[in-house]
Amino acid sequence: MDVFTVDFETYYAKDYSLTKLSYEEYVHHPEFQLIMVGVKKNHEPTEVFSSMNVEDYKEWLTQKGVHRGAVLCHNTLFDGIILQEILGIIPPMLLDTLSLAQVVHKPFHRSISLAKCLEHENSPLSKGTFVGNMLGRRLESLEPWEFQKYAQYCSDDCDGEWWLFNRLKGRMPRDEFLVMDMTMRMFIEPVFELDKDILRNVLTDTRNKKKELMARLPSYVDRTTLSSNPKFAELLEKLGVTVPLKISPTTQKPTFAFSKTDPEWKDLEDEYADDDIVGPILAARLGVKSTIAETRATRFLKIAEDYGRLRVPLRYYGAHTGRYSGMQGINCQNLPRIPQKTEHRNHLRYAVRAPAGHVVLAADMSQIEARINAWLSECTPLLQVFREGGDPYCAFASKVFNKIVTKADFDERFIGKTCILGLGYGMGWKKLQGTLRKDGKKVSESDVRRYVDIYRDVYHQIPALWKYCDNVIEQMASGECITMIGPVCATKDRLTLPNGMALWYNNLRFVDTKKYRGWSFEFAQRPKMLWGGTMVENIVQSLSRIAITESMVQIKKEMGIRPALQAHDELVYVVPESRVDHYESGVMEIMTTPPEFAPDLPVDAEAAWGYTYGDAK
Repeated sequence: MDVFTVDFETYYAKDYSLTKLSYEEYVHHPEFQLIMVGVKKNHEPTEVFSSMNVEDYKEWLTQKGVHRGAVLCHNTLFDGIILQEILGIIPPMLLDTLSLAQVVHKPFHRSISLAKCLEHENSPLSKGTFVGNMLGRRLESLEPWEFQKYAQYCSDDCDGEWWLFNRLKGRMPRDEFLVMDMTMRMFIEPVFELDKDILRNVLTDTRNKKKELMARLPSYVDRTTLSSNPKFAELLEKLGVTVPLKISPTTQKPTFAFSKTDPEWKDLEDEYADDDIVGPILAARLGVKSTIAETRATRFLKIAEDYGRLRVPLRYYGAHTGRYSGMQGINCQNLPRIPQKTEHRNHLRYAVRAPAGHVVLAADMSQIEARINAWLSECTPLLQVFREGGDPYCAFASKVFNKIVTKADFDERFIGKTCILGLGYGMGWKKLQGTLRKDGKKVSESDVRRYVDIYRDVYHQIPALWKYCDNVIEQMASGECITMIGPVCATKDRLTLPNGMALWYNNLRFVDTKKYRGWSFEFAQRPKMLWGGTMVENIVQSLSRIAITESMVQIKKEMGIRPALQAHDELVYVVPESRVDHYESGVMEIMTTPPEFAPDLPVDAEAAWGYTYGDAK
């Protein structure tokens, strides 16, 4: 297949740019104008085309055969939406040097722009700067000499992208290119529709909750007081309430503990839960400060009203462990789950629906991280539960409460679930207590300490793996290390994963300061802390990511479908309703097959479908 390196140059201005608008808003804006496009077919010289007529671009690109080849860009999400939305061209393969740079260069550098990537690779080519002169300049305003310089800039970009692609492509497993392609198509070829009525109800409910909270307050308390930390602290003092404080991990100085996840804040909520004055004030503080729900609902409603379809923007290899991260102002990795006791459909997930004649099929790799952690540490008791098809949450809760706990015992099982999912990487009793209390489960210090002790005793192989990794970290830092952690090979400053990719621990060193004493490394030139439990978490998350992408690739190859959304360990598809049984059984068969790196890993999955994402999950 021919590879076409494509680079669009478009009009931009001070208040009309990609720093202020999403890609979709930008290309649909009345100011949008194509100025030129550069195309480089394989190793051939780059050609640049320009026209005042959009149809001319489509005709020229079609004559070149772009619609039949692989399209390569640096940030293909942007150039790809122009191809799809403006020109109606959807190539059979999408390639992206920005995604490649996320893997190769992001661990070491903060910027992975094309210019910086060429520098990082010591390229003989360089990215020009002439585009900086084009602020506010439309095509018809350009002098001939300006157009020539701009065309050379565009041509140089294509040459640089092609050079960079050939430099980086050999450092990636072949199947990762298919993962990149499917990731970009979630955005470039959207399939989800959005229900405007439900989104309006979600937004109304969110705003009404805030109004209700404010209505319960004394007249001397206003939104400004609740939003300002100093003013809120002053209000609490006037009411005779001891202001909760904590030590800032950044400054190592006392600061307000006003976050809903702070144990000191949870203590305050518990103490004043029945107080008719302080109780509502604390609740209103969280309601006013937390704007995520309202912002998200507003953003989704605008997308629904303007475009009707939901493009899913995910950053490939966005996290240190290779997991996706959100972008473009909406994090589809973090859509709130539907409360179990809800009786209405005013929820974001119900607003995300399949088009007519189709359904949403959601499949989840059950407890994949807990399973890999148990397998990696050779934790026999936990592995046995998984291999026998038991419920690990009930199994642990039964030990904690010294009785048989079933799925019907919701509260006990929930505590078991929180422990299994939270304690596998070294979480202490205080953080576990805060996690439980955040979810409405008030547990005493003595009880939560007991949960931690039981976990570390019953599943003692898991803490033993943390300790082993503590030693591995020291060896990696010294450079005297070639050892295996399951299928992962540890060498100096990196862990090589079974697919050949790596977890990098750049500038791994021991730090001893007033703020922190322990191991530290850098990712994207930002310091991160490291100990054995953290390393185990990194490995487990990376292996889980490989397991889910292996399934993603296999489903594409065998069944011909690509996900419309990927969220953590879940693959979400939109399929014809008439064939949903066929797709569900096929997806389940693939997702319950152990990954190649762990043929004896006890895996499981669950799937459900419905007309909306909420009905399926």
